[in-house]
Amino acid sequence: MSNASTIALEALKKLREKEGPTAMFPADKVWLFASEKPDSAYRPGAINWLRTNGYIEQTGRMANAVTEARAGSKTPEYRFGPRFNNGNAKNRGTSGQSIASVVDAFALACDGQLQTSRTLLLRFVASLLAKRFVILTGLSGSGKTKLAQAFARWITPASPECFAVVPVGADWTSNEHILGYPDNLNGGYVQQTALKLILQAVKHPDLPHFLILDEMNLSHVERYFADLLSLIESNEKIWLHHDDEAKRGIPAQLALPENLFVIGTVNVDETTYMFSPKVLDRANVLEFRVSESDMVEFLDHPVAPDLAKLAEPGTNGAAFGKGFVVAASQQHDAALSEEQRAQLKAELMLFFNALGEHNAEFGFRVGKEIARFVHFHEALSGGSLDFRAAMDAQIVQKLLPKLHGSRNKMTGLLWTLTALCQENHAWKAEPDETKRAEAFQKFMKEVHAAVEAGDEKFDPGQVAAKLRAAGKEAHYPLSFDKLARMWRVLEANGFVSFAEA
Repeated sequence: MSNASTIALEALKKLREKEGPTAMFPADKVWLFASEKPDSAYRPGAINWLRTNGYIEQTGRMANAVTEARAGSKTPEYRFGPRFNNGNAKNRGTSGQSIASVVDAFALACDGQLQTSRTLLLRFVASLLAKRFVILTGLSGSGKTKLAQAFARWITPASPECFAVVPVGADWTSNEHILGYPDNLNGGYVQQTALKLILQAVKHPDLPHFLILDEMNLSHVERYFADLLSLIESNEKIWLHHDDEAKRGIPAQLALPENLFVIGTVNVDETTYMFSPKVLDRANVLEFRVSESDMVEFLDHPVAPDLAKLAEPGTNGAAFGKGFVVAASQQHDAALSEEQRAQLKAELMLFFNALGEHNAEFGFRVGKEIARFVHFHEALSGGSLDFRAAMDAQIVQKLLPKLHGSRNKMTGLLWTLTALCQENHAWKAEPDETKRAEAFQKFMKEVHAAVEAGDEKFDPGQVAAKLRAAGKEAHYPLSFDKLARMWRVLEANGFVSFAEA
């Protein structure tokens, strides 16, 4: 099948031929003229590509959707853009001034290269912008390292090469494997691949650089990564050596530049180490799973990624690089609207109190980083915030990864969190904080009583079964699904952790 953007452009030309250059239309009308039907997951990205490249533009009015799946629903109205009118409209999508189209452009570039979804790409990119340290965990061979490499290759120029994949060794016991060490015998300095990348990032502050630590948990992360973790937080400098002058170009002190992004991949098996809460608290943790439908699709249409194609002109997204660095370095959490902040506060306090009941509450850092993620989730979605999707992602990426323990410790907590993720949250229905708090306390008493009595009303396994039977979805589906899996593992083994469920 052709690239989704190519199909959309050809369909748009046919629409213009049939209805004329002054026609007004909803975006989904384009697909009525398409010779091929791309996967629905790629259609929004293709329409956004038409818009950012000047082929269509919004009129400011709303129109009724016309395709069968969306017939009658309200959607923005479009007209033909300046690219059709004068043929030389500037490619606004790659101007380097905005990150709004990064996910859609990357998704289009990955079409035919990676088996992934726009939802996952959105969570991944928003996580990188919210915090320059992201952990990808899941099955070996599920595409974690390939995704990290693909994005790094796509958003950076071919030269200089702005990313490095560094396999972590089981014998790593200090930061010397990343930052190198003084060679006192020869009076020089032993540089490691990671340090070379960091120094290059210092020299090119406008270009994003990506340090990909592969199989990060083959060794105890705290032993070799604790210093870098602190540097990401504090922006302070670390001593590399104590000479007055640089050793062969290596400065005595070094701070991690703001254009350096660290991505760690994690495989979970009996040969690896668990991450400590200190590490998990400082990252977004994205889990990779392979479903039955994913495997069937792959076997029907095997994908052999050729990442070199992501660096080709017309596909490469290096023009987004500068804007990406600028956005990640700014304090965007304050940009949430008053209504969004109120909604976020209400939801976060629900989970803070629920976790606090079991001595698992989170701190200020987590609250701030969740707010940043919500902001970027909106910015990358064209300014339209899907709060449920953003909050769902943060529950499963920021709040759940630290959970682990025995049946006695986890039963009540998993029942409570499962109920919170399953129930519809009509937070606007009760704007009074005191009344919301009272309602929460009542809810908690119900859960505690159910746990004590073994009442199936809040049993995660029973709740999940009822949802499946009814063909319904939980309020926070990603988080609910993860909690249900954790519950199954806890029932079977008497112990559970986020990574092993």
